[in-house]
Amino acid sequence: MAVERAMILALQGADRERIQSLLAEAAGQLKASGVRVLGVVEHLPPGCAHDDVLLLDLVSGETNRLHQNLGPGAAGCSLDPAGLAAASAGVERAIAARLDEGGDLSDTVVILSKFGRQEADGRGLTSAFHAAVAAEMSVLTSVSPTVRAQWDGFVGDLAEIAPASLRAVEMWWGCLTGELAG
Repeated sequence: MAVERAMILALQGADRERIQSLLAEAAGQLKASGVRVLGVVEHLPPGCAHDDVLLLDLVSGETNRLHQNLGPGAAGCSLDPAGLAAASAGVERAIAARLDEGGDLSDTVVILSKFGRQEADGRGLTSAFHAAVAAEMSVLTSVSPTVRAQWDGFVGDLAEIAPASLRAVEMWWGCLTGELAG
């Protein structure tokens, strides 16, 4: 019997690179244990600069740029809204395809790299969050401390915050599935 847990787990307490690495590691471990993993994580190709971060689709392997080149001397936000929208659409397609397969969805988790400023403003990966919750799929993500109040308003009692650790992910998933990690 599964212990009642929030369907969304948001990680905090480490830097962005560590959290994204942890999400990718969790995706690999979950897949290896037979869980269907959908979603996107940030990926920085070796030897690349911060502005070269990609969103890696965990189903298709496709990537979308997270940042756009604003040119030399630009001081504005470099987030690429088109890249975020394309990544979100890819996740939504994967969710729809999983729903079309039918069957029990308890073996499926959607990993969404982050709830940050874009999502707090209703953009970015917001529609992917909505699609996953509407499909009643479990969601693993991270939340920027700077938008914690907006996060709390967005998810209500559907989510819990945990320290950024693989153990926290294992405990959450184990409670959801009734296979508590020992």
